[in-house]
Amino acid sequence: MWMDLDNIWQEAFSLAWESFKRNTIPIGAVIVNEEGNIISRGRNRIFDYSSNNPLVGSNMAHAEMTAMINLKEKEHPNIKKYTLYTTMEPCPMCFGTMVMMGIRNLRYAARDGFAGATELNYNMNYIRSKKIFIHKEDDELELFHICLQSAYEYSRNHMRLEEVLNSWRTYCREGVLMGKQLYDEGYFLEAIKQRKEIEQIYDEVILRFNNI
Repeated sequence: MWMDLDNIWQEAFSLAWESFKRNTIPIGAVIVNEEGNIISRGRNRIFDYSSNNPLVGSNMAHAEMTAMINLKEKEHPNIKKYTLYTTMEPCPMCFGTMVMMGIRNLRYAARDGFAGATELNYNMNYIRSKKIFIHKEDDELELFHICLQSAYEYSRNHMRLEEVLNSWRTYCREGVLMGKQLYDEGYFLEAIKQRKEIEQIYDEVILRFNNI
């Protein structure tokens, strides 16, 4: 439940929900320093033109990229001790950028069977030499994120919809099913109309899973 999440994950999911509300892919990311303090935040802005972020409106405007873009090496001498938190496993672009930025710790909520690229950590000698620590969080976070993003994907109804969803069904079928159910019910759109906070939405969705 929401109260059991640490403040870092609460912030990441708050950012993901903000992206959902702005009709873009609901992924949020935060970067913390070696003391556990949040130093940068990012959310997906591919279809969101509401800010002056230089990546807005481009296919580079992933949550992780918008979080990392303002980090300058000279201002962050301990960047190797930083951790990138993201609600979805990073794609090749985001994971590669993290590697080249010098961030050596990654924690993510949900696997991405469609575009996730953490396997590069084990399959490329160069990346393996960086000794990057990677951790996937527990199943509750994955269920919520896959549910939320599945509902979003259904709302877009794009050409590769089933290809994307089938990749997630292989390991989180319940999340995709719940996403479809809540999309059909109009749950998330109603939550926006009612101005529900992410903590209420998170708990309501997890309770739905627990009652299946």
